[in-house]
Amino acid sequence: MQTDFQKYLDLTQRELLLRNYSKKTIGSYLLCLNDYFNFLKSLNNSKAITSAEKVRRFLSVKQNKGQSGQTLNVYLNAIKFFYREILKSGEKIDLKFSKTSKKLPEVLSREEIEKLLAAFEKY
Repeated sequence: MQTDFQKYLDLTQRELLLRNYSKKTIGSYLLCLNDYFNFLKSLNNSKAITSAEKVRRFLSVKQNKGQSGQTLNVYLNAIKFFYREILKSGEKIDLKFSKTSKKLPEVLSREEIEKLLAAFEKY
């Protein structure tokens, strides 16, 4: 089974390269899929579980480990790409993306900027 997983990683990499995905995205997807494949190895009686349920369980484990919403989305996109484009699976993985935080960046106030500039003027 492990050689199958390596074969799938190679096929995925080749397909991502053909579609001109960035090197960073390719690396992320391959790491995510490798992690997912390791999870699949740990499942007992996994043939009785649907692909969508496997993905749901995998993402639940990741979420319980404190992974951010953005990270969960990368995992989900990589796994969906694998099932849809590599396996050509007709089974629909109908999971919604995780909410991502919408934190505003912290900015300096006008007063803080003036203090910084004043500190540089001393030199």
